[in-house]
Amino acid sequence: MTHTRIWIPLVITGLMAAPATVIAQSATQPEVRGYLGGGLGYYRLNDEDFPDEEDDIKDNRWSWRVFAGMEANRIFSLEAGYVDLGTAEDGNLDTDINGWTIAGMAALPVTEFFAPYARVGQFFWDRERSTSGPVDASYSDDGNDMFYGVGARFTLTERTDLRLEYDRMSVDDTDVDLASINMQFRF
Repeated sequence: MTHTRIWIPLVITGLMAAPATVIAQSATQPEVRGYLGGGLGYYRLNDEDFPDEEDDIKDNRWSWRVFAGMEANRIFSLEAGYVDLGTAEDGNLDTDINGWTIAGMAALPVTEFFAPYARVGQFFWDRERSTSGPVDASYSDDGNDMFYGVGARFTLTERTDLRLEYDRMSVDDTDVDLASINMQFRF
């Protein structure tokens, strides 16, 4: 019983210190590395930009993305990418959204193989809308809005990571919730 009382605090202290050791080691070894990646996602779009509430678009669709970035170390990185959300449809209304992103990321390497992270950036989007029916109409616009996201990075090999992400994007008054799975290749 006495041995158990001694070992439990030591084990807990060791487990609590492990992430701090990994972070301190990563932060003191500034290794600038580039990476490329891409992935597939599934998103939910809620477009309430139409004057008539019955014309709102609510849809779920597949998307794809590609990205490139630079890691200052395994904690901080800067990333640019392209996201194609495809065409969301709801009855006679269509919305097609795609654009470029730039984001800063901060990770918390819990172990050598797992790191949750957060990211925040800007989404430079292009949108095309069209309606069909008695009167066909279409128009396009563009702009930029802030986005944010969270994710988890799983290191598979020395140069390959699997990333699971959730991003919340705004396109003017349209909300986009994007969940994606991505492969990242470091060089």
